[in-house]
Amino acid sequence: MSTTAYEHTTETHSGPAPIRPHPEYVKSTPGLLKIAEIILSVLVLICASIDWWYSIGGGWVQFVAASALITTVILFIFHFFNLISRVTVRWNFIEFIYYCVFVVLYVIAAIVAAVRAHLAPSIVATAIFTFLALAVYAIDTYLMYKAWQTIQHPSTGGAATTTTTTTTTYETRTQY
Repeated sequence: MSTTAYEHTTETHSGPAPIRPHPEYVKSTPGLLKIAEIILSVLVLICASIDWWYSIGGGWVQFVAASALITTVILFIFHFFNLISRVTVRWNFIEFIYYCVFVVLYVIAAIVAAVRAHLAPSIVATAIFTFLALAVYAIDTYLMYKAWQTIQHPSTGGAATTTTTTTTTYETRTQY
């Protein structure tokens, strides 16, 4: 009588999600806030560019709106295609700092636009849209802060490995 042992090993690797569009992000609260930020930044940029007030504060408002627009579009693309999960840094903290900076910049831009609002109706529209953009960025900053506080351990982006080993022993008899 001889004994034969067979060993079967199964390994499961779960890594970051594949790079593909995630339409569910557009329906989420952070996705909707980023879309609102993009739209409001475009409106601020358009309204700030209509009139002649570039040298008395309009240039600053245009700079804030354009830089916020470009950066928010890039962040939206990163989230939409799930590129964030492939980055090994504390992305939530970096994005939170970004939003803090742009809230401060939008506060300054909103004050500049409100002070110059008596010069032209387009500057009044600029001030209104700048305050709306400031509110949306502030809400998103607060939500980023809450999300950053709830994360105990930063995402490493590494692959999790599960190994299952099954050993089966068969007893065989040789018959003649």
